[in-house]
Amino acid sequence: MSTTQQSHASASGESTISNIIKQGTERGIMYTTAGMVVGGLASIVLARGGGGGRKVITALGTGIGAGAAWTRCSIDIEEAVEQMK
Repeated sequence: MSTTQQSHASASGESTISNIIKQGTERGIMYTTAGMVVGGLASIVLARGGGGGRKVITALGTGIGAGAAWTRCSIDIEEAVEQMK
C-alpha cells in the first residue's frame, strides 16, 4: 500500500471512529434520559413512601441507560476497527 493510500485509509478510519463517537454521545444522552424517566416512574410505583428508595431506583435506571449506551458505542468501535484491518 502506498503512502497516499495509507494516509487516505487512516483519514477514513479516523472519520469513521469520529462519527461512531458522535453517534455514541447522542445515544448516551437519549439512553440516559430514558433510563432516568423509566427509573423515576418505577420509583413512584415501587417506593410509595418516598425517601431514599426513590432516589436509588431513579439512579439505577439512569445508570442502566448510561451503561447500555456505553456498551453499544464500544461494540460499534470494535466492529469498525475489525473492518479496517
